[in-house]
Amino acid sequence: MSLPVPLPLQPYVERVGGPKRALILLIGLGTALLIFGLARWASAPTWVPAFTNVPLESVSEMTDKLTQANVRHRLEQGGAQILVPASELAKARVTLAKAGLPQAGRPGLELFDQPSWGMTDFTQRINYRRALEGELERTMGKMRGIESAKVHLVMHEAETYGAGDKPTEASVVLTLKSGERAPADVVKGIAHLVASSVEGLSSERVTIVDDAGRLLSQADEPDAASGLSSRQLEQQRELENYLRVKAEQLIAPVVGAATAKVQVAASLNFDRIERTSSSVDPDRQVVAQEQKAEIVPGAQGGAASSNTATTYENTKTTESYASAVGTLRRLSVAVLVGEKPPADGTGAGTPRTAEELRQIEALVRGAVGADSARGDVVTVVSMPTGTPIVAAAPAPTPGLLELVKENPRPAVGLAGALLAFVIAFLAIRALRPHPEPALATDAAAGALPAGASPALDEDEPARQPLAIPAEPLQIASDPVRSRAAITVEQKPEVAAKVLRAWLREA
Repeated sequence: MSLPVPLPLQPYVERVGGPKRALILLIGLGTALLIFGLARWASAPTWVPAFTNVPLESVSEMTDKLTQANVRHRLEQGGAQILVPASELAKARVTLAKAGLPQAGRPGLELFDQPSWGMTDFTQRINYRRALEGELERTMGKMRGIESAKVHLVMHEAETYGAGDKPTEASVVLTLKSGERAPADVVKGIAHLVASSVEGLSSERVTIVDDAGRLLSQADEPDAASGLSSRQLEQQRELENYLRVKAEQLIAPVVGAATAKVQVAASLNFDRIERTSSSVDPDRQVVAQEQKAEIVPGAQGGAASSNTATTYENTKTTESYASAVGTLRRLSVAVLVGEKPPADGTGAGTPRTAEELRQIEALVRGAVGADSARGDVVTVVSMPTGTPIVAAAPAPTPGLLELVKENPRPAVGLAGALLAFVIAFLAIRALRPHPEPALATDAAAGALPAGASPALDEDEPARQPLAIPAEPLQIASDPVRSRAAITVEQKPEVAAKVLRAWLREA
């Protein structure tokens, strides 16, 4: 049973043999399947993670909500990650947020939304501590770069007859999304956040560790080498860096930013002194108390007497003094400047003169506030410039292979379309008709006049003459065709020449 063929294509199909026709049919069917597969692959949705590290107890409820909202989804990483199409990501998140999912971590202050009839005072205190821990975990979990946090508070009960209340303490376990160690400024910020959220808690009593058990917060203990605590060392480094930047910004326009280096060493006094003094001025006295006693003579006579008692108080001065912590004790500044570059840009540089070095020293002294009476030292040295800093080469333009890797779907779709076009072109080319020698010979013979013989082109190279069948030609009754057939039999080279001329004109 043969398939129906449209009339315009029927002559071409009939000219193709059976095996070739089946091959073309298979090629067409394979091309159609390939185009269909590429179309399905190119139009497939891009799956993106909607939620990661989802607690397993919440996955079932979340998937049920997505199914009810007709949101396509699938699970990865053992059910801890929910993937949705990129076009439905916003809908999935809004749907789950409306249902209050996912429910991760401990509850917060919503513990007190329910009536607390019958709860003891101890239960209320436990719930309050749990609420604080849950609220702190939620707050830290929303910070950039932090995946989760676990907070434990130690809130001691007040002792009525105790010698003193124990301080409140806290511990925090951090898990970062990148898996790296949390920066020092982030750790300090979290410590102050916890301390400011819990009554009676100081940042020094907040212990912070990561999920690997490494201690991130540093206790304020003195360093064995310098005798300074971590906070005092940080304060000293901040002052040194501040003065260094001021000095470099001032001398950079003079000697060049690439040829100036400044290092500052500051010695700070962290001694806390509290002094109370009291002084008495003997020259400044006032009457504090005065008493007088008089004796009046009696009736039989006698001498009268008078007594006066005066108490004086000297002027007293009381003074209390407390020195500031972290005062600058001594400053040492080292400045390294490069030699002046040559005018032509080649060769060695020129050392700077003593006058130039004195000017640079004066600028640095004014920038850092150096005081000679305090013992501050500023040293400026000129040294040969090192290897010049080469500007970073611009980023290379991405090539064709990189563009294909970044956008695979358009590239594969274009390749599939090009392959389909090539296959269709080859199939159409196989269906094109080929001229038959017998028909061409008859047409050429009919074009020859009676008794005429075409002239041969002597310059054209001789070609292989047409093969003449061994059997005699069937001569038609038409005299013109008869003469043409006789000419072909007697002069085959002339017939071949006429055929080639006819093909060129066609």
